[in-house]
Amino acid sequence: MKLVRTALAVPALVLVAACGASSDTTSVADSAPAEGAPVAPGAPPDVSPQTAPDDGALRDLAGLAPGQTGSFAGAPSDVAKAPVTQTRAVISRGQVSLESDDLDSTRFALQKLLDGWRGSITSEESSADDEGRTDQQRLELRVPSRDFGAAMDAISGLGTLVDRSRTSEDVTTQVIDNAARVRSQKLSLARVQALLARAKDLNQIIAIESQLSQRQADLDSLEQQQQYLADQTAESTIDVYLRLPEKRAGAKDDDPDDGFVGGLQDGWDALTDTTTGLLRGLGAALPFGAALALLGLPVALLWRRRRALT
Repeated sequence: MKLVRTALAVPALVLVAACGASSDTTSVADSAPAEGAPVAPGAPPDVSPQTAPDDGALRDLAGLAPGQTGSFAGAPSDVAKAPVTQTRAVISRGQVSLESDDLDSTRFALQKLLDGWRGSITSEESSADDEGRTDQQRLELRVPSRDFGAAMDAISGLGTLVDRSRTSEDVTTQVIDNAARVRSQKLSLARVQALLARAKDLNQIIAIESQLSQRQADLDSLEQQQQYLADQTAESTIDVYLRLPEKRAGAKDDDPDDGFVGGLQDGWDALTDTTTGLLRGLGAALPFGAALALLGLPVALLWRRRRALT
């Protein structure tokens, strides 16, 4: 009995392997775009599979005659054959550093611009000086990719521009390749599901379900990559750095006067500091003097009385 089950399980594994090999080869070998399918200028040709693989073993298991046409139940053959129109996909990222005397008003103006573009602030960091005023801010913005250039120009005009940079990466080929892999994997998954629906032996079911789980995990991974590319190409990222001017309160240090006025100013500052120090010292010693006077007065009176008696 065990020998019979083993003999039945082997054909199932062979059929599943044949299904995988058949569907995987179509993603490259049959990748020519359909005649007349529109393609964006500069974009590489569509590499999606155009025809569904014809596997004799699966046709036999599905109950189709050798010369009979048809597709397995649940197999997305129409999706596999559909032509794809892919526009240019670009991931853009920019960085702008600004100086401003009023970071709060600059931050408000930046938010107003974002509202106009329907953008958002995904992260924000800030620091404050000794007086509790914001002196530095970092903001990560997400704006629609179509407004990336206008956003860079508008943000650069909100303050004194310190630094500005931008990068762009063309991922059109990755998007097309990923879409082709997703369609091919869906077709392969549907074929294994059809094979599982027609399996009757327990060992065959176990073997096919193992392949089904692996292919479903591969499809989930491809779809996650597809969603990431779609998100990165739909919106661009801009890092904005805001800070107060470094010499905002240091004009005296920028243009020092070494002449008579400078000496007079230094002398006055020294006199002020000395007077302040003396007054501070006097104020610190006064409580001690008052305490000594309160304690010394009774002692002095007692001493005078004793001398008068003698």
